[in-house]
Amino acid sequence: MEEVIRRYERYQSTGNRTILFVTNDGDECSAAVFRMALLPALNHFGLPYRVEDLSKLGVPSNMVEAAAIVLAHNGVAASLTEEQWALIVAASDNGAGVASFDGELWRAKPDIQRFFGGSSMTAAEIDEIRIPDNAHYIAQMQTSGQMHRMIKPVAASLPDGIIHGAVTVAKDSSGRMLVSAIPEDAGDTARRGRRAALYFSPVLWTRQHFGHAAGLDDLLWRCLVWVARKPFATLMMPPFAVCRVDDAVGSYDRFDYVKVLNKYNWVPNIGLFVDDIDDECAAKITYCHDNKMAEFSAHSFHELGEPQPDQIYIRHDGSEYTFRQLKEHFARLDRFYGSIGVTPSRTVNIHYDELGLNSLPFLLNRKQTYMMALIPPGVHWYANSYSWEPYPYGHQGFNYGPMDPDQRFWNAVAHHLGGYKTPDTGMGPGEFLGGCTTFNNESAATDIRKAIRRGADAVKLGISSGFFGTLMTHEQRIAALKPEEWRAIIEGIHRELDGWHIVHRTYDQISEYCKDKARTRITEAHFDPATSRLTVGLEGTAEHGMYYNIYRDEGGMVSCEIVHTAPFAGRLLCAVTEERL
Repeated sequence: MEEVIRRYERYQSTGNRTILFVTNDGDECSAAVFRMALLPALNHFGLPYRVEDLSKLGVPSNMVEAAAIVLAHNGVAASLTEEQWALIVAASDNGAGVASFDGELWRAKPDIQRFFGGSSMTAAEIDEIRIPDNAHYIAQMQTSGQMHRMIKPVAASLPDGIIHGAVTVAKDSSGRMLVSAIPEDAGDTARRGRRAALYFSPVLWTRQHFGHAAGLDDLLWRCLVWVARKPFATLMMPPFAVCRVDDAVGSYDRFDYVKVLNKYNWVPNIGLFVDDIDDECAAKITYCHDNKMAEFSAHSFHELGEPQPDQIYIRHDGSEYTFRQLKEHFARLDRFYGSIGVTPSRTVNIHYDELGLNSLPFLLNRKQTYMMALIPPGVHWYANSYSWEPYPYGHQGFNYGPMDPDQRFWNAVAHHLGGYKTPDTGMGPGEFLGGCTTFNNESAATDIRKAIRRGADAVKLGISSGFFGTLMTHEQRIAALKPEEWRAIIEGIHRELDGWHIVHRTYDQISEYCKDKARTRITEAHFDPATSRLTVGLEGTAEHGMYYNIYRDEGGMVSCEIVHTAPFAGRLLCAVTEERL
């Protein structure tokens, strides 16, 4: 499969380790919410799944052989016939997990409400979600006591009472259960399959209400992983993490700040103001490059400041350079890299993310085909770029995929600048040193604790949302720190990430992987109990191989093994025996 996975396409899998999502296409509005808000997430998370409408839900083997059954949107529970519900209960008794994403469980029959944790349920609206603790697997990536506020209220079904054994994973502002996890031995009748429920409407995952990559996506995918019959496999992004430093000239310590990053396994991609690099800094760049301590990219020629930064690839007002001008620009870059013996990163770190369309042939000729951009090519930073809809969610700060109009270029970005420079207030924590240093009078003094928190939160958000963690800042803010402050911040972030599985990579490595992931999916997931063998069928193009996750139950928790494949094109069948599980 050469084509990129499309967010709204149904890439259905076969086998007894797929998740069955039950929809009601007769309810056009609710079914559209599933298609627009949840289907992109299923593709992004790399889940083996299939989708079946209620009108076709009646073959017992379809449910008994599922890893889990999910009521996919509002109103599904209330529309189930008695026979259909009996089949779902039978599948649960046979070991299949069952989850509800139906925010209208209050409309369903009492036995369905009890099955999903509530003695009875009431229609309500919620405007925030609170995490009482992160003891349960579903909430393990959250912070105990954390609160997430909605942009707009979301319809929900709130239990008036909780059945015996149901675990409260999340609450509303009044302390009522919003997410429940029900182990196999809980409730009126013990069942072999796990159950879970998100009691709010899936409309929460739309940008207007809360959205993806905003801090709650882990509840979604971990709910599905927890309930699924094991062993279970996904193509989740590995927990990669990378550092990005913009506006670099080697200020105040001649790039010695890289040593501190390296000590804690960060290999930064550094965007250079190439005409502002003196001989001593050039020598340090060469040293860092040769010792694989950092990647380097041409950010701009000069900073110069607003409104006329000395841009390389397009003018700051959005007007294109001519072919002759760009030929001279890239000749200057070639001379710069040649003079210091450095090969630039294939992922280009561009000042203001301003990438000119006319510059694309020059970059392609130099095999620099990856970007880390918040805006599409051919526009300037302050232009309205919200019509850009990158894969998988149309989110400016969290996306990976080909760039229009030349899809030989790929973007891979998993951070955002918050309110800094961009008008979108829902973009998140921003760069981790923003507002934490005396640079530009942003703070009266260095706020080490705030910088640590922001850095750790940014990395956690990227990984928990199924992207990658990015520690991003500008060198001017590093230069405003004392060396001991910089060490304390990076060491503190390292401590805050203790317990998280972090795989540090260079930006080029992550960009290459994102390209492979966007072109690969699971077509088959089957477990044979007679041979204790899990078979995972992959389809796509993976020039550098893929990682797939294998999950298994361990008590009430879930363990994860990450398996790497060889590069492939077309189809690949992977078999994992119980010895490895």
